[in-house]
Amino acid sequence: MKNTKVFLTKSKIGSIKIKELTLHVAFDEKIVTCRVVTKTNIKNFTIRINSLGEVIVNNPYYPISKVEAILNEKARWIVEKTAFVKQRKSIQTLLCEEGKILYLGEKISLHVKSDLDTFYKEHTKSLVEKIVEEQSFIMGVKPTAIRYRKAKKRWGSCSGKNELSFNISLCQLPLNCITYIVIHELAHIKHKHHKKTFWQFVLEHMPEYKMCEKTLKQFTPTLS
Repeated sequence: MKNTKVFLTKSKIGSIKIKELTLHVAFDEKIVTCRVVTKTNIKNFTIRINSLGEVIVNNPYYPISKVEAILNEKARWIVEKTAFVKQRKSIQTLLCEEGKILYLGEKISLHVKSDLDTFYKEHTKSLVEKIVEEQSFIMGVKPTAIRYRKAKKRWGSCSGKNELSFNISLCQLPLNCITYIVIHELAHIKHKHHKKTFWQFVLEHMPEYKMCEKTLKQFTPTLS
């Protein structure tokens, strides 16, 4: 591909079973760093760009030449997708530049005396608790606890003890996306993985979940 190249920088090797190295993907004079993690328990080769614009490559012990070839093929997508993720404005940036915040997927003016964290935590808690109560009854599962935290990368999680944790910025999202995240984490009470049975359970309770996942890519979990 024209204007595309991949070159290896210093590699950092951990244990025998886990290897990490850094590759740089270049396309159209733009360079993106990729962290390649090679593990024995990885089945599929995946390229993931997190909410901070970091590129993580999960490698099932492919030789470096094959990894480079795949990244070469995907270089344009990696560079463009990374740029898209990094240009998304955080809520704090939006507030500073436009005097507005995001609430239920829309920009609104903030006319409250409380600080940003308090505003989002209160509104997220109010919305999530109603959705959890409704969906946990429908799905036949029940969390042992619900917590709210600030997070840079994750919207929610479910612990091994079935404790749910949600990002306090959740209420910035459209309501259907909030509902999807709640259903996703509730589903982990029954299925502690992302295998086919998990996604079938999610699909049963939210047929449009794939559309929600696409919408989520337009938002960033961090407030700052």
